[in-house]
Amino acid sequence: MHPKFILFASADKPLAGTFVYGMTFQHKDLVKGYGKVHGGGWYQKDDKHKTMTLYGSSGDYGQPDFNFLNRIPSELKGYRFIFTPIQGLPGNELPLDDVEWV
Repeated sequence: MHPKFILFASADKPLAGTFVYGMTFQHKDLVKGYGKVHGGGWYQKDDKHKTMTLYGSSGDYGQPDFNFLNRIPSELKGYRFIFTPIQGLPGNELPLDDVEWV
């Protein structure tokens, strides 16, 4: 099992992407219901520093489109989200000002 994420927009909210993450073998296993996946990748969660580092891309869905990072599970509120294309390189912090915590 590996730490993977996707940005999933359900059919009833097609413009609101939800950050879905978990330990899985394939990104497609994170999809719940009918909708559109706007890319994905891998993550590293650091509870001590409250950071969620996102990196890489999904073999199933391609690069993440962070225009669809609109909804994040509330258990991650207070975490900084950082994206880097390759793990280990410095990343860019993603803006979370307009995010809905669900």
